[in-house]
Amino acid sequence: MAQYKETIYASDSWAENYVNGELSGITRAAGLTSQENFSFTYDNMPYFLYAISESWLRVRYPISSQYKKKRLVRAQQYVYVTGTASSSSGSLKSGRFVFSYDNSIGDLFETGVADAQVPALGSLVKNQYAPIGDWGNGDGRLSSGVYKGYLEMTPNAWAGCTGSLYTGNRYTANASMSIQSHTGENRPYVVLTYEDVTPGVEDCAPKSGFVNEKANSVFRWRFWASKTAVAQPVQQQAYQFRWRLTGESTYQEITVTSGEESHTVPAGTFPENGSIDWCVRVQSDDGIWSAWSDWMTLTTQDSLSRPAGLRPDLGYVDGNLTQQFSWEHVISTGTAQSAYELQYKTAEGDWQQLKAEETGDTKAAIPKDTLPSGKLFWRVRTANSDGVWGEWSEAASIVVRARPPEPVISRIDPAPRVLVGWQAEDQQGYQIQINGENFPEQYGTEKEWRCPVYLEDGNCLVGVRVQNAFGLWSQWATAQVVIQNRGSGKIRLTSRAVGREILLSWSASGAFSGFFIKRDGKTIAETGETSFFDRSCSSKHRYEVIGQAEKGHYVSSGIQTELFFMRDAAIAGRENGEWIPLQVRRESVPLHRAESAAQVVYQHYYGFRLPHAEIAQARIQRHRFAFSLPDNRYLSDLQALVGQEVIYKDQWGVCITGILDEMAADIRKNSDIDFSITETRQEDANGE
Repeated sequence: MAQYKETIYASDSWAENYVNGELSGITRAAGLTSQENFSFTYDNMPYFLYAISESWLRVRYPISSQYKKKRLVRAQQYVYVTGTASSSSGSLKSGRFVFSYDNSIGDLFETGVADAQVPALGSLVKNQYAPIGDWGNGDGRLSSGVYKGYLEMTPNAWAGCTGSLYTGNRYTANASMSIQSHTGENRPYVVLTYEDVTPGVEDCAPKSGFVNEKANSVFRWRFWASKTAVAQPVQQQAYQFRWRLTGESTYQEITVTSGEESHTVPAGTFPENGSIDWCVRVQSDDGIWSAWSDWMTLTTQDSLSRPAGLRPDLGYVDGNLTQQFSWEHVISTGTAQSAYELQYKTAEGDWQQLKAEETGDTKAAIPKDTLPSGKLFWRVRTANSDGVWGEWSEAASIVVRARPPEPVISRIDPAPRVLVGWQAEDQQGYQIQINGENFPEQYGTEKEWRCPVYLEDGNCLVGVRVQNAFGLWSQWATAQVVIQNRGSGKIRLTSRAVGREILLSWSASGAFSGFFIKRDGKTIAETGETSFFDRSCSSKHRYEVIGQAEKGHYVSSGIQTELFFMRDAAIAGRENGEWIPLQVRRESVPLHRAESAAQVVYQHYYGFRLPHAEIAQARIQRHRFAFSLPDNRYLSDLQALVGQEVIYKDQWGVCITGILDEMAADIRKNSDIDFSITETRQEDANGE
C-alpha cells in the first residue's frame, strides 16, 4: 500500500508557554527528591524515582489539505535541544539519570492519542534535534477518532533516575533542559506518514435467488471505507458492474461515474430460464478502486405460484350485482403474476371457466347475472413472470343469491292456444306473459306451456321468466309470434232461461276434444257435452262456445246474447243442488249488509304522534243476510250448505260466490234465519 510523508514545522502564529509566556528559549525543568529514608537489609534494592515537570509546552502544526483523503498512520515530533543541566546530592549505588517526555496529540482527532513508547532520552546532545514523540509507529492504529484538520502536540517533560540506592542513603537531584521555540531556524517539526484509504463493498443484494429478466433489475451494495485518522472521509465516485452467464469466463462490464450505491439492468438484458453471476467494485473520490466483490449467482427461472387469501369466502354474494373477486399471488420469488384464470362449480358439478385475463391485477370484476344462484365453489390459478401456470388455489365457498339467467325461448307454436317451449337454468317455477298480460305463476321444472285461452289472430308478444329456489325471478325472455287459427268445423249455439239458470245448447260438426263456455268474454267452464247450465248468471250476458280443435286451434259459435232476470233472492251450492228461495223477512224487509276489511299493521315510531300503516294487498269481503224461510223444509238444506261454496243471487242483479261460514236460525213454522257469506276468488280458465 502506497505511503506518503509530509514534514511540517511549528506554526509562526500559535504557541503557548505555560511557564512564563515567553516564546523564545523555553526551559523544561524537573526536581527530583527522594521521599523517605530507606533502611533495607538488602543491598542493590531496585528503585525508581521521578518527578513531573511543573511546566509544559503546547505547539500547533498547520496540516495541509493535499492528504485530506489519506489516512494518517504515524506522527513523529522533533525538537532542537539548546541546553541540558543536572545536579545531585547523595550517591547512587548504581543507575542512570534521564530526561523523557510523555507526549499526546490534541485537537487532531476527537479522541486524543498518547505516545505508546514514552522513550527514555537519556543525556540529550546539545545543539541538535532530538525525537520526543512517535505516535502510531506505522501500525495503522493512530486513532479511532475523527480527523479535525490540524495538529497540536503537548509534550509533558519529566526527569528521573533509574537504579538503586545505598541502604539508608538520601538522594536529591535537579535537572533542566532547554529547546528551541517555534521561532527561528531550528523550530520544532513533525513528520506525518499517510497511506491510501482503500474502499470496499458490503451488503450486496441480491446475493442469491431469482432475478426477473422481464423487468428492470436493481442491484445494490454499500460503499465502505475507514474513517479512522482521515481528515475528510472518502466517498464513492464511480463503480464497475459485471455480469456473466453462470459457468462462462467472459463477462459484460460497465463503468459508471456515480455516487449511487445501486445499478439498474434494463429489462430483457438477462436470458430467460437461465442463470447469471454478478459482482461489483467501487472507486473512492480519492481515485482508489476497491477489490471486486465475490461473484453472486442468480436464476432467471421463476418459481411456481399458488394463490391464497381468496375473497369472498364463506359468505353470501348478490349475483345480480357486479362482484369483485380477489386473491394473493403467493410465489417465493416475489414476482408479479402475468395472468390469472378463475373457475367455479356447483357442489355436484364440474369446474367451469369463469374468467381469464393476462394482467398483473390480483382482482377480477365478475359481471352481474354471471353466477348461478346456490352454493358455489371458486378457485384461481396464476401464471408467473415466465407465463408458466402455477397450482390451483384451495377452493373458496360462497352462496350466491341471484336471479336465474334469462331463459331462452326455443319453440313457439303459433296456434291460438299458443305453445311455448324454453331452456333455462336454476328453474323452480315459471310465468308466462302474453301481450303484457301475466298468467298465474307456476311451480315446477317443466319447460313447456300451452296457453289456456284462445288468442285472436295477429301479432303477439310472448314472454317467459323463471324463478329459482330463492324466490328470485329472471329477466323476461320475449319473442314475437303471429297467431293464425286453422280450426275447421261449425258450432250452432242456442240459449234460454230455465228457472234461476240459463241453459246453453249447441250442435257441432267437426272433430272437437271439448268446449269452452265464455260469458262476457271470460271463460267460465269447460265441458265435453253439448249443453251447459250457467248457475251464476244475473243479468244480460253475451255467450260464446269455443270448440277445441287439434293442435291448439278452435272453432267459435259466435256471440249469443241472453237477457236474464231474478224474481226474488235465492241461494244454492256453487256446482249443483236445488235453489232455496229467500223472499221475505218477518215484520221487516230482507237484510243484506256488505262488509269490507283490509289487513293493516300500524307501527309507532319515536318522535311521531301518529302511526305508520303497513297495508297488505289482501281484502275481506263479507256479506250478512237476514230472511224468513217460506217453509221449514228448506231449513235442513240451508244448514247443509254451511262451510260450502255457494252462489247467492237476487232480483237486483247481485250475484255473490263464496263460503257460507255462519248461520243462525230462530226455529218456528217459518224459521227466521241469519247467515254470512265470505267472498272467494273465482278463477276463469285464464287463472284470473
